[in-house]
Amino acid sequence: MMRFFLSLFILSFAFSPAPLYAADKDKKPESVVRVPDKKEEATTKKGPSGPVKEWIDAENAMIDRLSNAQKESVFILRNKYSVIRVINVVERDIGAAVKSCGKNNPDMKGKMEGRFTQWKNAVNPVIKTAQKQLDADIDAQKIVEPKEFRNVMKLNDKAFEYGEKQIQKSPVSTKEACEGLLGSMDKTEDNMIKLLRQSLLPESVIKSRLKAEEKAEAKAEKNAQKATPAPEEKQKNAPVAK
Repeated sequence: MMRFFLSLFILSFAFSPAPLYAADKDKKPESVVRVPDKKEEATTKKGPSGPVKEWIDAENAMIDRLSNAQKESVFILRNKYSVIRVINVVERDIGAAVKSCGKNNPDMKGKMEGRFTQWKNAVNPVIKTAQKQLDADIDAQKIVEPKEFRNVMKLNDKAFEYGEKQIQKSPVSTKEACEGLLGSMDKTEDNMIKLLRQSLLPESVIKSRLKAEEKAEAKAEKNAQKATPAPEEKQKNAPVAK
């Protein structure tokens, strides 16, 4: 239902400039998307645990008494909160990469730091506006207690931080990778601002877009089913061997 916003755990990587991280020379590279080992699979089958379970349990306790429409409103607020947090994380990670590039490539330091300053000057004012609007929206809604919502979001932060720690990463440092980072800042700057502006949209607009998106997907799926012959039809139209 909430496809209008990207998953909070995926978002930071989807919009991170590439390359942003590199594996340490003395450590085995680890992909962001990797096949879990048997121990991890066993843990996954048991369900979430630790900070992730604490957040899920707290959020479920908060929304269990709500109607579906009210839950949707809470999820919209939660996703706006997640967007702001993740963009702050992306900014932090770009900053770490810029620092690493400057240290290992002194000739690029001034240019990279200057471009990152421009990036922050463009993105940060929109972050502040989005945060201010979100705070006002949380206080204005009457569905759940604002204090309870913020407490659940703190647990959401801990779950996010826990997820981040599961990924081994170190900032890029080669000249080629740093040039790639520099070249990607235009795109990430535009993407961050676009995503933040979407988070500023009123709830009614977001719900309207979600409904339109769901209708379009349902129509596309229905058309795809019509275009695909049924097994019986395939068999009927199959060429006869001579």
